[in-house]
Amino acid sequence: MKKLALILGVLSLVACTDQKVVNYNTARLDNIEAYLANNKAVKPSENLDKLVEEGKVEYTEEYLSLEKEAEKWQRERAQQQ
Repeated sequence: MKKLALILGVLSLVACTDQKVVNYNTARLDNIEAYLANNKAVKPSENLDKLVEEGKVEYTEEYLSLEKEAEKWQRERAQQQ
């Protein structure tokens, strides 16, 4: 019985830790997105077309926000468990 209680306790700690990490990373990524939205000083690569043609860089026109990526990751993680 003690082993079962110990296992459940450890699993609950891991679940809480995972949620805290996800919340921390979501907040961090939101700050990064806000910073990048306000600072558009990034110079576009002149070689992007060449790198895409050579297959060295994957390029897409579709933008997936980091928040949606985090939600997708959470769903996949929940399905694995």
